[in-house]
Amino acid sequence: MDVSVLHTATECLAEYLSEVTQGDLGQSTPAPGRDIGDLYLYLIDRNITVAAALMPDSAQSQVGLTSRSALDASVNVYGGGFEERYRRSALQMEDAFASVSDADVRCRIDGVEIEAGAMYDQQVSETVIHTWDVAHALGLTFHPPLEVAHRILKTLEEQSIEDVDAVWESALRMSGRLS
Repeated sequence: MDVSVLHTATECLAEYLSEVTQGDLGQSTPAPGRDIGDLYLYLIDRNITVAAALMPDSAQSQVGLTSRSALDASVNVYGGGFEERYRRSALQMEDAFASVSDADVRCRIDGVEIEAGAMYDQQVSETVIHTWDVAHALGLTFHPPLEVAHRILKTLEEQSIEDVDAVWESALRMSGRLS
């Protein structure tokens, strides 16, 4: 699959994450129940989860950053800014999408079977929306290009899952309300 739109979105989010300081981690975001630190952990874990769904046999796709204490430790160990670990997880996800030769191939994520192409569109949407979350929390502005905003709106309007319960459960998981 072509991952150019996703790569552009993840790089944009990484640019905003580069502005985050350790003191910003407790700052509230528009994402329900998440501060910047929680959202950061979610973003990394989500990228790894998506990569694992696309490439379940890949050992590197199984390693995540799961706790706030691990986040604090990673700041001291890596010291290169919050965008670095995010970029590594985003690259794993992008590589996993790039390895998919057919966008219609089905994979399982969050207990739901979905086409890889639909998962790609959802991930682009989520990445751009979370870029807005981070920017808003930092008091910065963010507006995606018009074509990206239209793409997100279309993705949110079209659900490839027919079962209403599965759609709702997936939406709740993606919003962070279910684990």
